[in-house]
Amino acid sequence: LIIFQHGQKWELALENMLYKDKVIYSAHTQYQHITVTQRIIDPTKTPIYSLFINGRTQFSSSDEAIYHEMLVHPAMAASGKHKNILIIGGGDGLAAREVLKWNPETVTLVDLDPAVINFFSKEQFDETRGIIINAPLLKLNQNALTDPRLHIIIGDAFNKINDLLKKQLLYDTIIVDLPDPSHPDLNKLYSDRFYQKLSLLLSGDGAMVIQSTSPYHAKKAFISIGKTVKAAGLRHVEQYHTNVPSFGDWGWTIATKNGKSPLNRLKTRDTTPFNDLAMRWLTKELAIAAFQFPKTFFSKQQFVKINTLGSHILYNYHQQAWQKEQDSYSLP
Repeated sequence: LIIFQHGQKWELALENMLYKDKVIYSAHTQYQHITVTQRIIDPTKTPIYSLFINGRTQFSSSDEAIYHEMLVHPAMAASGKHKNILIIGGGDGLAAREVLKWNPETVTLVDLDPAVINFFSKEQFDETRGIIINAPLLKLNQNALTDPRLHIIIGDAFNKINDLLKKQLLYDTIIVDLPDPSHPDLNKLYSDRFYQKLSLLLSGDGAMVIQSTSPYHAKKAFISIGKTVKAAGLRHVEQYHTNVPSFGDWGWTIATKNGKSPLNRLKTRDTTPFNDLAMRWLTKELAIAAFQFPKTFFSKQQFVKINTLGSHILYNYHQQAWQKEQDSYSLP
């Protein structure tokens, strides 16, 4: 009984020992473990909040705008229309926040974990402390998940998009904001078959973007994602990157089915969206510059394999890269 009564407090105390910042929320869901931390550097300034899933950083409020603006706005700007948008993942509502700045008619969001959606859409009152523990996070995503234009589908995206295909729906922009392929179950959501399905949902003048891990820390995995999208039948596939302090150098893959390439569309786009949509960081010039890589970055891409469904190619690339990274920081 004592363990039952105090177990949650003890667990929170143990987690506080594992994270450098104060743990203000911790929960086991059906699919994963969620941790939210708070860092107060200056009492006169807003604290920094970070989300961890299974111990891996998902975002920090200090720089998430860099990540989410780079994820959303190049693809939106490269799309011919902005009426119907599809987001795969993004249960924290931060990608949806950016999408809603384009005033779409509908946004469909597909996410696996209802507990994540609930935490980022409904007030969570802590009776012990007498506070709404997720109030800062609801403010951060600007209550995007409760916007009436947003339709949420709970379930495995690999299967759920079959329902969208059966309805013959088309989307002007598709945004894939999934965790890194650090688990075999996630590998299928980075496979050629999954991207083929998404291509069928993409309108002719639309654009699709995929978060693609770090081109610096996981170069083969990054390149493999780009090659896999190309193998899925998308006509123009390009990649871009920028520095997100919480993650380091981070990258995305962007693709179009017809017409001009994403980069050429961005170059001919006027600057109005970048000036008028209340972006905190991104400009048109920064977006275009992000498509530049070191001279020899892609020189050995012919040796990088495509992530076919069931192959676990990408999962293995990702595991090898991050294991090597961890080993390089290990003590002898």
